[in-house]
Amino acid sequence: MGEAFTFTGEGGRDLKGTKANPKNLRTAPQSKDQALTRGNMALFRSQETGNPVRVIRGYKLHSQFAPEDGYRYDGLYKVEKAWFTTGLSGFGVWKFALKRIEDQAPPPWTYLQDCDSGIGSDGSSDTQSEASSDQVQDQESNDLN
Repeated sequence: MGEAFTFTGEGGRDLKGTKANPKNLRTAPQSKDQALTRGNMALFRSQETGNPVRVIRGYKLHSQFAPEDGYRYDGLYKVEKAWFTTGLSGFGVWKFALKRIEDQAPPPWTYLQDCDSGIGSDGSSDTQSEASSDQVQDQESNDLN
């Protein structure tokens, strides 16, 4: 998990905001179909050419793979598939399936496979382990121990 994910494209929102909340553009409701331009076009072309993309995850992402604060480089990913579909709001959205490329530095997170032994999947020792086997732990914190 975390080494493959689906990214929903950009655009399709009213960039002027609303009178009540003119600055909250990130969470504005979808108001039109997303276009195959800018970042969407770059990801689409990456899927066609096979060129990798760099993934940076931010703290605002509500995911166990997101950093607690700031931003984190998570490595090179290949765009495996790109498609246009109807989103939850009823408008068209671009979707991109990304998969982490092998043969690069290990991802900045690991899975604790054996909590009883305190050994993580990367072979490092986890002295704080009260976690369940499916909990994700940031490798950077392991490196500090």
